[in-house]
Amino acid sequence: MSASANPPGDDPIAAATHALKLKRLAGKTGEKPDRKKGKKAARTVRCQVRLTNSEFLKLSKLKKQLARKGLSASKEELVRAGLLLLVHLDRSELKTAIRDVIAPEPGTEAGE
Repeated sequence: MSASANPPGDDPIAAATHALKLKRLAGKTGEKPDRKKGKKAARTVRCQVRLTNSEFLKLSKLKKQLARKGLSASKEELVRAGLLLLVHLDRSELKTAIRDVIAPEPGTEAGE
């Protein structure tokens, strides 16, 4: 996927994934960081997340939907895109999202 590709249409997750990829591509210039200037290079941290089987299936389904639209994304990238979306929610929407993860409403798991 090239950095000049048009972002996906109305799908906010696809758009967030696209924005994340563009941001990551913009940061890769091929130059080594100059350690003398006091700037620290961005480093990654390994994090393990346990998902329920239904959450894992939803993640896999989303990955396949994006692939059909021509946007390949790993499960890790989808989780990162979700984090970017959560950061931009207002406080009440974030509380609702967290509440839904901690105690989902009855019937929401079976319906999807």
